[in-house]
Amino acid sequence: MNMQSEYEVYHGDCIEHMATLPEGCFDFAVFSPPFPALYAYTDSERDIGNTELGGGGAELHLSFFYRQLRRVIKPGRAACVHVMQIPKLKRSGDERGIYDFRGLNIRLAERAGLLYEYDWCIRKNPQSQAIRTRSRELQFAGLDSDRARCRGALSDYIIKLSVPGDNATPLDDGTVTRNQWIQWAEGTWSDIRETDTLNTLAARSENDTRHICPLQLGVIYRLVKLFSAEGEIVFSPFAGIGSEGYIALREGRKFYGCELKDEYRAECLKNCEKGRAAKQEQLALFA
Repeated sequence: MNMQSEYEVYHGDCIEHMATLPEGCFDFAVFSPPFPALYAYTDSERDIGNTELGGGGAELHLSFFYRQLRRVIKPGRAACVHVMQIPKLKRSGDERGIYDFRGLNIRLAERAGLLYEYDWCIRKNPQSQAIRTRSRELQFAGLDSDRARCRGALSDYIIKLSVPGDNATPLDDGTVTRNQWIQWAEGTWSDIRETDTLNTLAARSENDTRHICPLQLGVIYRLVKLFSAEGEIVFSPFAGIGSEGYIALREGRKFYGCELKDEYRAECLKNCEKGRAAKQEQLALFA
């Protein structure tokens, strides 16, 4: 795939758009799919966030999505999916329990022909999650009234998938150190700062668009370093405000994204440019 610039962000539905792209055009993908029924991003019928789990359309949307994702990633290369388990809601008819959104993504990815290879667990602070979500299962009020209904904080997961086949370009450039691997090979990442996102990045204006649930930059950095090389194309089908693009460009990769929401796409382009400029500043320091 010959990109005309260091980054491009398509405005529209990623499932439809991926069907128009050539096979094996991306070296690595990293993204957070919209979490069904949990956050409202747009009013579009194409928005997975407007679907429901348990027969409400989310499974169908995601099944089409993973079929196209498998097409556009090169053989032997990885795609990393950020998910969390989703609490059931009153409107679903059963407010107790959680949907296995992690497992659903794995099953649909495997059904589409992708290989499920691993997942990392990312620790979440239970007190901050209790305050943010007002979950009685986490609150002291729930503990005091009936401990039988208590549960721990819902962690994030990074699911590592890969496309079957041999990787034609081994990632053997030595840019990931052994000390980094000792830290990153841990099954649980407990050192990720929850506030390390573009929403709270220094020097951002109060007028800038905020994303509801941006992925932490430290997580994206590790994944981009592990599963891509400089000059390769990193893909985010749900680009949001451009967290993946910012890190990919800052680390010398190219970036291709898709975003359905006008406001998010505009902010994504700004953040991609910031990532590109940060890389240029790095190069200037060593010139």
